[in-house]
Amino acid sequence: MPTFSTPEDIQKAIQLFNQHAYNAGFEFKVYSSEASCLYIQASFDFGYYVNVDIECREVFFTNISPTASWPDAWHADQLFLLSDDELENIMAFKEITIQSDKPYFGMVFNIIGKDNYLLNGTVICSSLYIHWRHPDKNDAYEFRTPA
Repeated sequence: MPTFSTPEDIQKAIQLFNQHAYNAGFEFKVYSSEASCLYIQASFDFGYYVNVDIECREVFFTNISPTASWPDAWHADQLFLLSDDELENIMAFKEITIQSDKPYFGMVFNIIGKDNYLLNGTVICSSLYIHWRHPDKNDAYEFRTPA
């Protein structure tokens, strides 16, 4: 399954996700929220199917409510990778410490815009898993670094 943990792979995965999800009319919702995994599903019509599963694994911080749901951003990206400065900013502001030997990155779901990452939409975790329920979309993720 497509799991991403290196900075290059995460950046490519987010870029591909945004291309696939652009203007798709998805609704996003938190399926489960635990320290080990923030699991989000997205669908055009949850009554009939789920389009994609997104798991943020080994969550160090999130300001996304465990019961959150939100519409997609339509003509904008759905996910953003935090820059090193943005990541440092939120970690200092929220007093988050992570062991130096742990890999981690931060990303923002476009709930209220990327610039509002201090308020909502942010996840700091060790790896990202994206699984499209339509198999041909997963083929594009074959660039990932083997675990």
